[in-house]
Amino acid sequence: MAKLANPRTKIVAKFDTQIEPLDQEIASLREDFDRLRAKSPPMTADQRQKLVDRRSSVEQLRDSDVPAWQRRLDEAGKRLADAQTAEANKANTSAQNQIRQDQIAKDLSALANERIPMARTDQVRRIASRWYGSKPELVTEAQAGIISVIWFGSLALIAALAGPITAMVALALQRIAAREEDNSESRSSRLLRRLLLSWRWRRVRTIQVPVEVTVEKEVEKRVEVPVEKVVKEILYVPLFTDDPEVLRKALDQDLPPEVSDLVQVSMKGRKSARQA
Repeated sequence: MAKLANPRTKIVAKFDTQIEPLDQEIASLREDFDRLRAKSPPMTADQRQKLVDRRSSVEQLRDSDVPAWQRRLDEAGKRLADAQTAEANKANTSAQNQIRQDQIAKDLSALANERIPMARTDQVRRIASRWYGSKPELVTEAQAGIISVIWFGSLALIAALAGPITAMVALALQRIAAREEDNSESRSSRLLRRLLLSWRWRRVRTIQVPVEVTVEKEVEKRVEVPVEKVVKEILYVPLFTDDPEVLRKALDQDLPPEVSDLVQVSMKGRKSARQA
């Protein structure tokens, strides 16, 4: 509300030219009234009573008009408040419209930026830009429509005429081939052709040139490969024991069967009859 303009200045400026003459007239009337009152004789009691009665009637009239004036003042204040509210709403609406306008301008700028690469990759717009001498994004819809009609119409015409032209060319080639087959060679031409061929073959000379040819042969060769041969060797390991049988059992438990079969336990002075 504080930001709203006060309408009083506009109203004062509007009615200032009308108020000034009225003020001058009121001032002149007051001067005349004062002059006449100074020249007039003193009032009598009846005149004074009349003035008092008239004053009381005027005051009563004023008191009766006070509610009406108050009501008019209230209505004027209400209209002023409504006008100020409307102006505030107008300011808010204007601000919202400005924000929306800025957003629309931003969206239009983004769409224009997207439209430029799309227009530059459009084949019809590029042809139209070359024809009309402008940029592809500046080509109008009417210009692009004319170029599209010409371009796609020419493609359609070529596609429509490709089949008939191909058929016509094929028929013409078939007719030419049939005409060449019908034209048989004469006897003199055949004789001349044979003479030329025989003379050509006589000019050919055969020369023998030795050529080295590489022949692959398979050769068998025996190669001796050393083979590892396992030789069993008997080793005598002396052990200190009083009972060879206990040693025999211990060896049977600790050694694998294929090794224990090769081990013999003997005691100095006698030999065990069991072999491991």
